[in-house]
Amino acid sequence: MMLHLAARGWVCVTINYRLSPKVAFPEHLIDCKRALAWTKAHIAEYGGNPDCITVSGGSAGGHLTALVALTAGRAEVQPGFEDADLTVQAAVPFYGLYDFANRDGTLKWGFRRFIARTVLQAAPSADPELYSLASPIDHVRADAPPFLVIHGSNDTLAPVGGARAFARALRAVSGAPVVYAELPGTQHAFEVFRSIRAAEVVPRVEVFLRAVLGLGDPDAVARDESGSGAR
Repeated sequence: MMLHLAARGWVCVTINYRLSPKVAFPEHLIDCKRALAWTKAHIAEYGGNPDCITVSGGSAGGHLTALVALTAGRAEVQPGFEDADLTVQAAVPFYGLYDFANRDGTLKWGFRRFIARTVLQAAPSADPELYSLASPIDHVRADAPPFLVIHGSNDTLAPVGGARAFARALRAVSGAPVVYAELPGTQHAFEVFRSIRAAEVVPRVEVFLRAVLGLGDPDAVARDESGSGAR
């Protein structure tokens, strides 16, 4: 997706963050926010617009994308830079996990154990507030930026029910567009390798962004990509 966007004039930044088990949540989110703060301060030097920033990522990156977009100004996840304006203008999470508390009961036992022992390093019963902090569905807000939530119906790592519930919860309160794209028969990390699905989804992300950010005619982008104008 970054290659697609960069080839069309978008300024793209790829960030990193420390991993578990060396660090526990919310350090991953704090690292992403520090990277966003740096980007806002310096992206103009690279031809970017600090007032027009979109965040995106897949899997753990999708989870963090949603949290970054929904927790701007939360002091506990911006330690030392609490006053930084970390609002973003759009978010596109791919196959993320949106409810660490597993309230719909769809997460497999092994994955729940991994989250508790490795990522959060606490049991749900011992620190329910931490599980809530880690769950994007608990941070939906009326002033959320536009969201394009992308998920596969056959995702066995992050079950699709969580994405559906997150999109519904966000639509119920957000004043911005919330688009939910569920791909039939699609597994986790579907666009890691070149495929028909990836070839179709990636340009549609640009169509969505151009529409919600007011960056030109999204229909023209769709026609250029498909040759038919289909969206």
